[in-house]
Amino acid sequence: MNRPIADASPVLSAREVSLGFGYTPVLAGVDLTLYPREFIAVVGASGVGKSTLLRALTGLLPPQSGEVVIPAGNAEDTRAWSMVFQAPRLFPWRRVRANVELGLEGLALSRAERRQRALEPLALVGLDAYADRWPHTLSGGQQQRVGIARALAVRPRVLFMDEPFSALDAITRRRLQQELIALRQRTEAAIVFVTHDIEEAVLLADRVMVLGDQAPGQPARVVDTLEVDLPLDERRDHPDFAPLVQGVEARIGDH
Repeated sequence: MNRPIADASPVLSAREVSLGFGYTPVLAGVDLTLYPREFIAVVGASGVGKSTLLRALTGLLPPQSGEVVIPAGNAEDTRAWSMVFQAPRLFPWRRVRANVELGLEGLALSRAERRQRALEPLALVGLDAYADRWPHTLSGGQQQRVGIARALAVRPRVLFMDEPFSALDAITRRRLQQELIALRQRTEAAIVFVTHDIEEAVLLADRVMVLGDQAPGQPARVVDTLEVDLPLDERRDHPDFAPLVQGVEARIGDH
């Protein structure tokens, strides 16, 4: 488990968050407190509201009730949060480094500082040698790593990831999972990670939040939050890994 920083203040607090579309309720009564370096995975059946919750936590979708707080911090050259989407969303007319610099535009940084800041996360994801390449020359996995580098470049307090590996082949997905395990130990950002893959959730997260419907036509709620207290570097082979995966699957199946 990647322990949170001692005595740190929360980087995200959600209290009794409920939301929906018009008169259609989607989620109700969601509570979440997240500290630096924590990683929480959000799972649940298709259509239960995982990505909707992510957008509510970022403020892109205002909750109908309750509140979400992500303290901005004091630095003018960072952002409170950033997002990694299912697709890399790279601009084909901008080289790799220029794509990573995109999130830095508008911050209190000079052009030279933006160029330098872009190289740091590219090195973290192993693509600093590709800074001057065009996106179309990269593989799908490399493009997604550029998307992760762009999100990290702003030094976010919270990194939101919306099924970032779902469109990748199995080999590339497994490689990026391992890279994310290594990466999260080199950043203080907390991570909220949405996935359909239960094994992926247990492999990566400190906590797995299960969303489920209480009854037909009712909004989804958090039905359970399971702690994953296993060593990060050897989880897949740990004897408790498979039982934890089965336990999460059972909680989803119950709802």
